Parts: sequence; C-alpha cells; structure tokens
Amino acid sequence: MNVDFSNSCFLRSSNVLAHVNRLNWRAEVLIARAPDAVRGKRILDLASHDGRFAYAALQCGAKSVVGVEAREAHVASAYGNLRTFPEFDGRYEFIESDLVTFLSNTPAHAFDTILCFGIFSHLIEQVEVLREVRRIQPEFFILDCWVAREALNVLERWRNIRVNSIVAVLQQGKATVDSIPLRLMRLVSELRNPRIYKTGKLVFLYEDAQANGATIRESGLMAWANGSLIEMLLDHFAFDCKEIDWLDQSVVDWSDLWDYKTGDRKSWIAQPKNLIRSTRGGVPRAPHQQ
Repeated sequence: MNVDFSNSCFLRSSNVLAHVNRLNWRAEVLIARAPDAVRGKRILDLASHDGRFAYAALQCGAKSVVGVEAREAHVASAYGNLRTFPEFDGRYEFIESDLVTFLSNTPAHAFDTILCFGIFSHLIEQVEVLREVRRIQPEFFILDCWVAREALNVLERWRNIRVNSIVAVLQQGKATVDSIPLRLMRLVSELRNPRIYKTGKLVFLYEDAQANGATIRESGLMAWANGSLIEMLLDHFAFDCKEIDWLDQSVVDWSDLWDYKTGDRKSWIAQPKNLIRSTRGGVPRAPHQQ
C-alpha cells in the first residue's frame, strides 16, 4: 500500500466509522494508482471531511491540495490532522463552504485535478456540479459514489420511441408516424445494446439530515444517479471517462469494501475531451494496474 491509515489520526477524528482496510484500498485505487492525476498536481478535494484523502494525495506526490467542506468541525479536524505531518506544511488549505457555491466561484484552470469522493450521492445538484467542474477544466476529475441500480426501463424506452415518431410528423414534416413493427425493431435494437442506448436515472430519497455523514440540506433530500446517467452527463459535458473496475484491482481483502464488490458504489476517472485530443490523442488512461 502506498498510503497506510493504520493507527493514524484519521481513525479518531471522523464522526463516522473509519475502517483501515477501506481507507487504505480507496486511497490506493482512487489516488495512488492514478499517478498522472496526482503527482505534481494542484488538487481540489470536494467534501474533504477530516482531510484523509487530502493527506493521501499529498503522500502520493500532489503539489498542493485545497479541501472544501461544509462542516466547520470537519475543517478544524482536517487542519489538526495535517499539522501532524510537518513535511506537508504550506501545501494544503481547508475552506468551509458549500461545494456548489465554491465551484461556481472558482476560476477556470484553478486546479489540475478534482476529487469527488462520496458526496455526489448526497446531493441534488449533480448536473450543476458536473457543469461547473467542466467549466473549471481540470485535467482530471475522479468521481466515487453510491449509485442507483440500472434498469432497462422498457416502457419508458417504448414511450420515447413513440413520442419521437409523433414529433417527427407534427414538428419536423415527416409524412407518417412510424409503424408499430418499425418502432418495435428500434426498441429491440436499444435493448440489445444497453451500453449504447443508456437510460439515465436519478432517484430522489430522504435521509436523516442530522445523522453523521448525511447531506447538509436541512430537508434531508438527496439523489442517487445510476452509472448510466453519470456517464451520460460526463459525455454531455464533454468528458471522456473510464470506469475503474474494482474487481480488477487485485484487492486481497474485501472486508468493509462490500459496496465496491457488489457494484453498489462505483468510481470513474474522467478528462475533458478537448484536453485529451490536444495532449494525448486518445481516451483517458485507466488507473495504473499493479
């Protein structure tokens, strides 16, 4: 492991349970195995909690880290934790702020890499967050969150095909509505190619806003996106993304990592498409496999 949280201050500073094996593997897979996104980079850590992943990024060679955290107590904990590592003095800052507000006030190119670990599934502003991240134009965006279950949504797909056929006649001048057999052929084509014909889903739920680790919204309203929606939005905002396959990371101990093993939680590394064309000429590199 490149980062080891055993006996660290981060095990005592969190108001939610902190498991060594989980922290170690998340730091390893999401940070240490993405050296192009971390070494020498100016990193923004969204919802930085007690500074655990800011520490991991610095340990893996980040030039600097700015953590944004809405809870004052967590900001204080993060500063207290990082002060125990004098070798990182002057390379970190933690700011108390709502992350959506912070992003909207951040100038373009202010950061090379943006980390978004966990918080995405406690928001209702997923579209706004991705829009602002794209405007800032980091070289890398690493996203890790709970996801809603995928679904074929056959009835919604059929309705969409039917509506598009009607719109083609009413608004686009097509002579006749597509026949039912033709529409069925299109539906079958979509169902045979779920990776091409994705169906995005955003599930709104309530959680206890007073619980540790919950949303900061007083209403408790949060939303889970499914993986298809996340990839559709990243594509819409001109990102190329690569899902990190947790089952291909040679994890030797899955204790406290069941959500990654079952696919209830997923991770992506993304880059702006124009940056890739101008600097690499291809798709983003997957995290380094060790």
